[in-house]
Amino acid sequence: MNIVEPTARQRVVDNLVEDVRRHGNAPTAGDVGYRFLLRALADAGRSDVIFDINYQSQKPGYGYQLKQGATSLTEAWDAGRGSSQNHFMLGQLIEWLYHDLVGISADPDGPGFRRVIIKPVNVGNINWVKGSFDSIRGRISSNWKLEDRHFRLDVEIPPGSTATVFLPTSSLDGVTEGGISARSAKGVSFVRQEDHAAVFRIGSGKYSFSSPKAF
Repeated sequence: MNIVEPTARQRVVDNLVEDVRRHGNAPTAGDVGYRFLLRALADAGRSDVIFDINYQSQKPGYGYQLKQGATSLTEAWDAGRGSSQNHFMLGQLIEWLYHDLVGISADPDGPGFRRVIIKPVNVGNINWVKGSFDSIRGRISSNWKLEDRHFRLDVEIPPGSTATVFLPTSSLDGVTEGGISARSAKGVSFVRQEDHAAVFRIGSGKYSFSSPKAF
């Protein structure tokens, strides 16, 4: 919620991760707090912890609910029969699935999806993700997969919108769009290189990026 002083944020994140690990990667928050736990971890670049929390079925959590035969979200993490078997309160993970794993979010500098951010994360043993959002301007899609030691990202941006794309890679070398160097691809502008991402700005349309150095 941005109430921590910048100089203390890393210590707070480290303490949060340590608490999750100390509890065996079990969900350490309930109805109200879980959404903020996920956002704090994701915004700090620790989606790997979110994956570890949710990709398991040996203790109460989403995987455990499925193991107990649940076909809808349950009220309690352990899917106990004494609580509701059709409850939406623990559904906050869907925000992370769209915002971070798929990587689609609205850019605050362009309200109403006039500007879009595409910033997918690759975590755990996930090899492919497909997702889309029907915004007021049209469909926004982000589909990625790991293939032949490459990270391949297909993006669709609706008419009248632009997007900033974060492609997971440690270098711009070998990054292509539509089969040619991303530096010279039509409608693509290179913005900057970050530690683990090449950042591009694109217009509306369909794009197909490929990077040989995936994370």
